[in-house]
Amino acid sequence: MSDLNIRLNYHSFLEEIKNDFDPIIKKMREQDFDGWRGQAWKGPLKKLKNTFKSAGTLAKIKWAGLPLIGPVIAGVGGYLAHIPLWGMISAAAFIIMITYWILVCRFTNEMASIASEHFHVGAFKAKKPKEYALWAAFRHSGATFNGLYAFMTPLLIDASKTDVSIEQILNYAKGQQDFLQANIDTYKEERAFLLSEIEKNEKYVLYLIDLLKSINTAIYRIANGVMNFSELDFISAYTIYEVRGDKLYKIVDKGTTGSSPEQFEINKENALRYAVVDAAMSSDGDPRYNLSSPGRNVVSYRMKMFNQAVWIWNFHFDDGNDRALSLTLSHDIIDIREVYRLVHAFCLILQKEMLREKEMTQSGDSYDKTYQN
Repeated sequence: MSDLNIRLNYHSFLEEIKNDFDPIIKKMREQDFDGWRGQAWKGPLKKLKNTFKSAGTLAKIKWAGLPLIGPVIAGVGGYLAHIPLWGMISAAAFIIMITYWILVCRFTNEMASIASEHFHVGAFKAKKPKEYALWAAFRHSGATFNGLYAFMTPLLIDASKTDVSIEQILNYAKGQQDFLQANIDTYKEERAFLLSEIEKNEKYVLYLIDLLKSINTAIYRIANGVMNFSELDFISAYTIYEVRGDKLYKIVDKGTTGSSPEQFEINKENALRYAVVDAAMSSDGDPRYNLSSPGRNVVSYRMKMFNQAVWIWNFHFDDGNDRALSLTLSHDIIDIREVYRLVHAFCLILQKEMLREKEMTQSGDSYDKTYQN
């Protein structure tokens, strides 16, 4: 066979391939993996139209007049006359269900066949996973046999451009190599990002588990009647100030250095410097934040208490305390408002107990003493 005949042979082969396989690849890319089961159950219904046409033709035949059919129909009719109506209905329903299920199975097999007009990539992957694995590369790339045909046509037909064609092949191969390398780099970046997200989520889960342990301990102490403000440092050191008129008075200081002022004037000048004053003057319910000293954070949260009282809760922690940062300032995964609601709930429990003791003792100093627990 001559060189030209060989080239023409390959050209014809590629033309057949593109005509046969490109429509299949196009279907695979346009379809998704969902919904094929619903199509499988509806598929047989679409074929009933032709079935009804056939039934219309058969209905014109006078079956009872045929030599053998007439007696058979009479015998079956006599037998069915002795069967209760509910029995015939149940039997008919059962037969219809089984028949339709068989039709659905047959239609599903058609959907899993790449040569069928009812082909669906979801059914193909589910019913023939090994065959689908061979086609998956085509579905996830932009390659087509038509593109290969268009590229190879001048190479296989025009022998006078042999040198140029070799250069084109080399450039094409290099382009494919660069494309694959770019994809590999992208996958590496995505993998690194996902690994970092997994690590961050695992860390947050540990924070929440630790927080849950502290909450369980506090709840048991409430049940045993021995809980006080010392149990509320499960996130960080803290202070609590109470609004009294135009001033803030410190009523609790747990775990800090003790350098927080005993009171603050509530005014705009102090609100610009201190988060606790800013929170006291706010009404939106959002936490306030400031640096009490380099690397030292204060997050303040305003709480409405019983008897029209207002408390300001202040978290105190260093920049290096990632756990406290995640539970009080970060919105990435943990909803920090739920943390504030938790603190508020415990404070309401303690305040309620203090008010109860004050009412029992009928003494004005019990309230102030309890604050110092």
